Amino acid sequence: MEEFLKRLPPRPKSPIVRIATTTALTGICFFALQGIHVSAGVLGFFVMFPAIFLASVLFDRGSGLYSTVLSTILLYFEVKPAGTFLLPVGLVLPMIIFVVVALGLAVISEGLRTGYQRAAEAERAKDLLLQELSHRTKNNLAMVSSLLSLQARMKSSPEAREALEKAVRRIHAIADAHDHFRPSSHNGQVEMRSYIEELCGHLGDTLRDIRPIAVKVDAEEVNLPTEQAIPLGLIVNELVTNALKHAFPGDRGGTIAVKLFRDPSLVLTVADDGVGCHPTKMEEQARASSNCSQSS
Repeated sequence: MEEFLKRLPPRPKSPIVRIATTTALTGICFFALQGIHVSAGVLGFFVMFPAIFLASVLFDRGSGLYSTVLSTILLYFEVKPAGTFLLPVGLVLPMIIFVVVALGLAVISEGLRTGYQRAAEAERAKDLLLQELSHRTKNNLAMVSSLLSLQARMKSSPEAREALEKAVRRIHAIADAHDHFRPSSHNGQVEMRSYIEELCGHLGDTLRDIRPIAVKVDAEEVNLPTEQAIPLGLIVNELVTNALKHAFPGDRGGTIAVKLFRDPSLVLTVADDGVGCHPTKMEEQARASSNCSQSS
C-alpha cells in the first residue's frame, strides 16, 4: 500500500478533471458489474468499491462521495423492476449496506492518503534536520582539526607534534563520515565505499610524500549506521597510517590494499607489500597480547 501511495500523481486542482475521471471510473466498474450479472447471474455490489476507493485516494473525499451517489443511482436502476419505483424487498438491506460501506470507504480512503502525505512531510523534515546536524557537526570537527593543526606547527617537540597530528587525522576520519551520511536514501546510514575511498585518499596524499605508494580500496556497497561506520573508519585510519609510516622505509614504494566485503558477516582487511614486521618484534607483540588477554 505504501508503494501504491508513493506512485500516486499530484491531486489535480480542476474540478472538471476530478468529476470526469470519477465518472469514468464509476462507469467502468458499473459495466464490469453488468458483465458479471449477465454472465454469472450474480449481482455483486462490491464491484463498485474500487471506483469509490480510487476516486477518494486520487482526489478527495468529495469525489468519493460523488462516486458513491452515482454508484447508488446506477445500481438502483439496474435492480429496479420495470413499472415501479420500489426496490424488491430482498435488495433493500443490501443496498443500504452498500451505501453505508461506500461512505465509510470514501472517508477512510481519503484519510489514508492524507495520513501518508503528512508522514512523508514529517520524514522530509526529519531528513533536513539530520542533514543540518551532520553539517554542523562536520564544521565543528573541522574547526577543532584546524586548531590542533595550528598547535602542532607551533610545537618544537617531535613527539608532541606527532601526537597532535595523529589526533588531527582521527578527527578528519570522523568528519569524513558525515560527508557520506545519507538520511533519506539509506535510512540514515553512511556509504562505506565512498567513505573509505575518500579517507584512504586523504591519508595517502598526507603521508606518502614522494614515495610511489598506492592505496587501493576494494569495498562493496555497504551502508552502516554512524555508530558502526565511525569506529570502522578509525580502524582503517590507524592501519593505513601505520602502513604508510612503517611498511615503506626510505624511498621504497608499494601498495596498500584495503578491502571491505561480506562473507557473510562484514570483513575488513588492510594489507601491504612492504618490509613487514621483524620476527622478534612479532613475537614480542604476540607475548604482549597474550599477557593482556590473561590479565583481562
